[in-house]
Amino acid sequence: MEKAADSIQTLLKEKLAFYQQLNLVLKAEKKAIGTVDIGMIWETTRAKKDLIGKIEELRNNILVACQNHFPGMDKKTDTFSLGALVDALPLPNKNKIQIRQLKRTIDKEKEIVAHFIKSNQIQVKKHLSVVDNIMALIGNNAAQARYTGNGMVTQGRKNSCLFMAQV
Repeated sequence: MEKAADSIQTLLKEKLAFYQQLNLVLKAEKKAIGTVDIGMIWETTRAKKDLIGKIEELRNNILVACQNHFPGMDKKTDTFSLGALVDALPLPNKNKIQIRQLKRTIDKEKEIVAHFIKSNQIQVKKHLSVVDNIMALIGNNAAQARYTGNGMVTQGRKNSCLFMAQV
């Protein structure tokens, strides 16, 4: 039992470390998006894919370890949920408490990662909308609606001015 708990804890600590690394990569990505550093964005994308693959692999390893140490576990864990898995483990409470603490820490890291992902998506959309607006102005795109500055959008009038001011 003690060996099984140690094995699962080790895997959970690895998973936590990968989430912390993913958090750092997302911070770097946010900085790269802000500075429009395309090379760094590609690098962070590769790092994210690599870390996500490792996290998924660890997820499977945790499930396999549980099934190996506790043969009846496969019936109790049809879908993988770390919380349900911890509850289903036939371990003494002392070991379960340590595993639950690791699970909570992983959940907090997941929340931070989710926040950074959402923040980065919003930042990318803002940058792309600025680029779209500039391209519409430069290209005289008649289909693209133009803002007049008076709270209205022009309909058919083409205007090639980059900035418009009413005097």
